[in-house]
Amino acid sequence: MDEVLNVLLMLAVGALLLVPLGITVRACTADAHRRGKSPVLVCVAVILFFPWGLIAWLLFRPDPTDGAGGQSRFRLQNHRVQ
Repeated sequence: MDEVLNVLLMLAVGALLLVPLGITVRACTADAHRRGKSPVLVCVAVILFFPWGLIAWLLFRPDPTDGAGGQSRFRLQNHRVQ
């Protein structure tokens, strides 16, 4: 009976660790796509160097390339007189 409880406890602890990891990977992947960076490299860096990799990505990530977030980058070719 104790072995069954130990297995269930280990499964619960594993799920509690994997769920936040999955959420972090999904959020980093979406953010890397939006910012024009490789999602694989971002996820590998965030996972391998957690939590410092996540902090570094949040601090030093580039501007979004699709203009999301209410700010779009100024591009001269969009404003030229034709």
